[in-house]
Amino acid sequence: MTRRLVSLIRHAPGAPRGSEPSLEANSYAVTQDLDLTVVLLRDAVRLAVGAGETPARYIAGAAFPSASPAHDLQALLESGIDVLAHDEAIAGLGIDPSELLPGVQVADNDGIAATVDAADGVLTW
Repeated sequence: MTRRLVSLIRHAPGAPRGSEPSLEANSYAVTQDLDLTVVLLRDAVRLAVGAGETPARYIAGAAFPSASPAHDLQALLESGIDVLAHDEAIAGLGIDPSELLPGVQVADNDGIAATVDAADGVLTW
């Protein structure tokens, strides 16, 4: 029996790292009998921008490389994982929807609520 799972991601990486850990954890669903939908909220919609880089982080005035999560997100999309990006967050960050990776769906509050309501479980990041 397939279980429906929604993964809500609220923030882009806040520390220097090579990948986005919430996306890595979601890749587990690819190997299981799960119907996963990843929902990008707030500044996490930056993860779906085709350029794939989040803003640089600074520690003591020194810039550290930012994560490049587009590769991880693209792999999830290619594995059949649905990815939704919140329309209000996209607009609030000044991102044009055409900048999103192909396959990322833009969703409004009602669409996200319906997705969460239909889920058997919800993860939050």
